[in-house]
This record gives sequence, structure tokens and C-alpha cells, in this order.
Amino acid sequence: MKTTVDRPSEKLNERLSEGSSEKLSERSSKSNKRTQALKGILERQGIEAIPEDPIKVDIEAANPTGTSRIVTFGSEKTHKSASSKASLAQSTAQSITQSTAQYIGLFNRLIDEELGRAAAGLGMDKVELKAWVDLQMDVPAKAILALLRSMQSLHLDPLCEEIGLTQFEDGQWQVFITIEGCSKLLNQHPQFNGLVFNQADTLIDGVPEWIECTIHRKDREVPTTVREYLTEVRGENSIWQKMPRRMLRHRALQQCVRLAIA
Repeated sequence: MKTTVDRPSEKLNERLSEGSSEKLSERSSKSNKRTQALKGILERQGIEAIPEDPIKVDIEAANPTGTSRIVTFGSEKTHKSASSKASLAQSTAQSITQSTAQYIGLFNRLIDEELGRAAAGLGMDKVELKAWVDLQMDVPAKAILALLRSMQSLHLDPLCEEIGLTQFEDGQWQVFITIEGCSKLLNQHPQFNGLVFNQADTLIDGVPEWIECTIHRKDREVPTTVREYLTEVRGENSIWQKMPRRMLRHRALQQCVRLAIA
């Protein structure tokens, strides 16, 4: 004979589960009834049924493919700014190139005009003078122009080594009158009335510390005197090593002629 024993805990669990199921089914049926009633009201008012998840539907409508899209704020402005800077740099470079071309063209035109005047003033062929100018490849156009104008005003011939160009240590070019040019200026000037050289008694390596040149003019009461110091003008080339006194005297003469005559 089998004896059945009721366990209170098992019965209680069964009752609770049955009650919960009944309550859930009641709630589900009430929710379905409410949804159906609401849909009916909306259909009678001519409004489409509300979707189960409106937010999800809106998101899917905005992005139908389901792919993500990255939006970078300010990227368009940055692109426009970079584009405008590049355009400005390009226009500036073009402007500089055009200006440089204009200046080069202006100097070439001026040099050609001065070549003709200088050649005519010296009684020489323009082609011959132009050939000499073309050999001065390292000299800037500005210095060439200054030389051609000095040739006209002083009537000195570069092909006879009366005038030329010299470059200083800082890279600057300057018109240079040679000893032949100084002698020509002195002897052809109507007011030239003689010159005198003086030198210092103090010696540096057997060379006078300084030499000065004095030029007298008929139309001036006070002569022009220039003193050149060995330590300031002494060169490093071979001619200075061989004839330092003569070179120092030349420097004094050149500077004195520059002030008194040229």
C-alpha cells in the first residue's frame, strides 16, 4: 500500500505559479484590448496605426541602410580656410614673378639705352661695348647701369682699363676708377694745377704707416688732401706683397681724385 505525503512547499509553489500565470495572461489580454481599442479610435479618426516603437522607426527612416555616418564639425570651414590660404599663396607667387619679370625687363631696356649713349660718347661701336658688358656675368644689372652712366659723365673707357667694377667683402659692387682713369681725369681737367704726395716717417714692416695725396686746382684756394693708412687698405693679393708702397700711393691718389676731380 502506497502512502502519499503532501509537501506544503510544493503545493504553495504550484499555487503561486498558477496565480502568476493567470495574472500575466489577464494583464496581456487587457493590454491587447487597450491596444486594439486605441487602434480602432485612430482608424476612425483617419490616423494610421501607431507603430510599436516610434523612435526605432524614425531612426530606421533617417538611416535606411543601417550604416553609420560620421559628422565632423568645422571641417568645411577648415577646408575653405586651407583652400583660401593656398589660393592666396599662389596669387602672391604669381604677383612676385610678374613684378620680377617687369623689373628685369625695365633694367634690360635701360641698359640697352645707356649702352648706346655711352658708346656714342666714347666714339666706339655699341656692339663692342655690349660684348664687354655681357662678359660681366656675375655683376648685377644695377651695378652695370651705374657703370654705364659713370662712363658717360667721366668719359672713361672700360676697354682701355680706365674704369671698371669692384666687389667688396660684403658682396656689394661699386664703380672703380683705375690709375689710368685717374691720370686721364687729372691731365684732361682744365682746372688741375698739380699734386703732391707725403708719407709717414713711421714704418710698418718697412712700409710707411700712411701716404697722403694733395691735389691743387686753379679755381680753389684750398687744395684737397686725402690720407690712406696701410692697415686699413692693405690687400692680400700678390701685387700688394710685391709693391706695397706703390699700392698704398695708388689708393691715396684714387680717393683724392674722387673728391677733387671726379
